[in-house]
Amino acid sequence: MNTALVSYFVLLIAGAGLTVAVGAILRRSGQAMLEEAYPGPRAAGLVRLVVVGFYLVALGVLAVISTVDVPVEGVAQAIVTKLGVVLLILGAVYGITLMVLGRIRDARRVAELDEEFNAAMRAKS
Repeated sequence: MNTALVSYFVLLIAGAGLTVAVGAILRRSGQAMLEEAYPGPRAAGLVRLVVVGFYLVALGVLAVISTVDVPVEGVAQAIVTKLGVVLLILGAVYGITLMVLGRIRDARRVAELDEEFNAAMRAKS
């Protein structure tokens, strides 16, 4: 089998495995984060939507990176370099996704506080 083809499959399998692992962590942490603001199944639904977006972006980037030639010597160095880029991008996408989940939670908290404040003001009138 061609070494370029083997390196291609190694990169795709390792990158997909890393993406799935990070996505599982994101699902758990995002679920806990959103349950503070959204009780019940609504938090799970929101997290699912955001995690699917994470998977699409991360796997799309992995597919693009797997086709790029890197100017290094040897197949092993090319795989390690590409995996390094995949890890950096997964970290960035993970952080951005957590920021999105945090903003969703914060927006819900602000809406709840606004409702409580308006109710208190109506009760005073």
